[in-house]
Amino acid sequence: MKILMCADGSKISENAIHFGGLLAKAFDAEVVVLHVIENPKFDNSKEILKNALGILEKFNIKPKTKTRRGQPELKIIDEAKKNYDLIVLGSHGMSSIKRFLFGDVAYRIVQCVEIPALIVRERRNKLRKILMCCGGSKYSREVMNFGVKIARAINAEVTLLHVLPNVPEMFRSFGIDETVEQFLKIDTPESRILKETAKLLEKNSIGANIELRHGFPPEEILKEAEGGDYDMIIIGSHGMFGVRRFLLGAVAYKVVQHSRIPCLLVKPKKFKFLSSLAAYKIRF
Repeated sequence: MKILMCADGSKISENAIHFGGLLAKAFDAEVVVLHVIENPKFDNSKEILKNALGILEKFNIKPKTKTRRGQPELKIIDEAKKNYDLIVLGSHGMSSIKRFLFGDVAYRIVQCVEIPALIVRERRNKLRKILMCCGGSKYSREVMNFGVKIARAINAEVTLLHVLPNVPEMFRSFGIDETVEQFLKIDTPESRILKETAKLLEKNSIGANIELRHGFPPEEILKEAEGGDYDMIIIGSHGMFGVRRFLLGAVAYKVVQHSRIPCLLVKPKKFKFLSSLAAYKIRF
């Protein structure tokens, strides 16, 4: 695996590099640390890269380093095209507009990169328990397969989560709320993907629980994530093009926006991506 880590000197960036180091060590990955010099008058790239190297040295990782000059998001997007398997970002950087917890720079980068993106906000010192969010779209298998790859590398404990729409109040007395067992017996795209993923995890000797929740998907995912002491959320990042706020995907956007837990966003390979210039022009 080849991982691109982005360093801007902020505490959040260092948190991302630290957590990325946990994952890189498990994969014995090739790591490249990139710093983009936005203003040549304030070039502290040597110090920033030195700090990043110090963090990764604790994991016995010896990364390559690169510096670029220009707009951070554009340079990062261009670098991410060079045969990387994963990009690691802080949830916002020094130059971002901190209107949301999920910063403007990271948001625009995730719109364009064609590889999975690991978004980190707070420092985490372990990577053992993963929450994999399963939808029913045609892209969900790619998300689950990448999640299995991660889980196998770190020998993780995994929970597969699917959120069902709320049952209307008038019907609740009839016992319509499904149990996991009942749900898996029904032949739906969601149940098939859950069963296939559970079997794949079992084949790789990885323990997995299946959880069903009822409600608004982003809220239920966040409740499960915070209450279950998870170390990472894996979720599909595909979404609805044409509505700016939801380019990332309505569910993924809200989860990453509010989650204090690192989120791994997986984009399907056969998906339409924005150009670097188009992403740069996106504004909230």
